[in-house]
Order: sequence, then C-alpha cells, then structure tokens
Amino acid sequence: MKNNIKFNEIEAMLPVYVKDKGNCTEIITKEASFIKIATIETCTKKLADYYNISLYHNRINYGQELGITNKVPLVVNENLIYIYINVREPMFAHDAAYGLFDVNSIENVYDDEGKAVIEMKSGKMVKTRQSVKSLKKGMLNARIAKDIYKEKHNK
Repeated sequence: MKNNIKFNEIEAMLPVYVKDKGNCTEIITKEASFIKIATIETCTKKLADYYNISLYHNRINYGQELGITNKVPLVVNENLIYIYINVREPMFAHDAAYGLFDVNSIENVYDDEGKAVIEMKSGKMVKTRQSVKSLKKGMLNARIAKDIYKEKHNK
C-alpha cells in the first residue's frame, strides 16, 4: 500500500465510519480533506513514525510534566503540537471517538448548545462532543507542552 499522506500538511485527523469499509480517518489539510481507509490509531502511528516520535514516550514524558495520563498532547516540535478532541459518539467498545488537531490550525472555538465547535484556519467547521472549557484546557496543555519542549531542546 502506497503511503500518499503529506504529513507536514495535516491540520486534523477525524475518525469517520464509512459504510462497507468500517472505521476510517478523514484527513484534513489546508487545501482539501480526504478519507483514508485506516483507523485513527493507524494514522496516528504513521504520523508518529514519519516524525520519528515514540507515542509511548511522548505520553509518559509530557503526561508527567502536565500531570495528566490521558489525552496528552502529541508534541512533534515547538511549531507542531496535536491535541485529542472528542468528535463523535463511540459506536462500540474500543472505538476511537477522538480526533487529532494541530493546535496552530485552530482559528476559533465557540459554543453551540453546550458543545464546542472548532473553526479551522482553512475555514472548515468541526462539531465536537466536548465543552468549550475542556477544549480550551486541551489547548492550554498544548501551550504548556510547547514550553516544556522548548525548555528541553533549546539548552
């Protein structure tokens, strides 16, 4: 299988269910969005492989510093940090309902009937299942993780 994802252009990866295909991933870039027939976990692992990052060590190191164990921001470098955001209802056990968003690609976040809606810099609107408060907490964790990254790598 040829890997045709341009990882350096990814703004977000969202879990979607495609009839007759199963769990897939919608990859959003500045120019377009397309469906990849692979789970969000597989696409996240490929993203980490592309940037030569250990997802396990990212979670351990930044999770300890931030004092969290789940939904730890995925830090690629000081300019590229992804956060996990709940975007859909889980359909079955162990279903990935979380999407991965580049913090820098988020233009605005606002409330719609108690749930956050993300306005991307590309103009795409993404409804979430989280409150604006929890979404902004994730964005704050990403900013702190960016400072931790700078502290560790700019000595």
